[in-house]
Amino acid sequence: MIKLLGVAVLSMTLMGCLFVVDSKQTASRSQWHEEQRSRLVAGQTEASWVRENFGEPDRVSRYEDGSETWRYRNSNSSESRIGLFLLFKIDVERENTETLVLDIRDGVVTDHWVERR
Repeated sequence: MIKLLGVAVLSMTLMGCLFVVDSKQTASRSQWHEEQRSRLVAGQTEASWVRENFGEPDRVSRYEDGSETWRYRNSNSSESRIGLFLLFKIDVERENTETLVLDIRDGVVTDHWVERR
């Protein structure tokens, strides 16, 4: 019973020793915002409006049937330092990317979606 109590106290003590030392998040690149994306209407929004509001796409794929796929990318990164027992620190870096993909035919957006990585 005393061993079990000792293990429980030790476990609770150790759980309190893991802490975040520093954390920062930065928006590296942003070409579009959710508010703008909500204005896109498949079959109605013109490609010229998209260019005026989103700028030049990162990538354009053209197909034989005359349709195009435009890609706009947003990325951000976060960096955290996690410490344990004040003895050592671990750096954790993460980059998130969202790509807005637009299918365009005859100068009109026919479909759109967001890919997340």
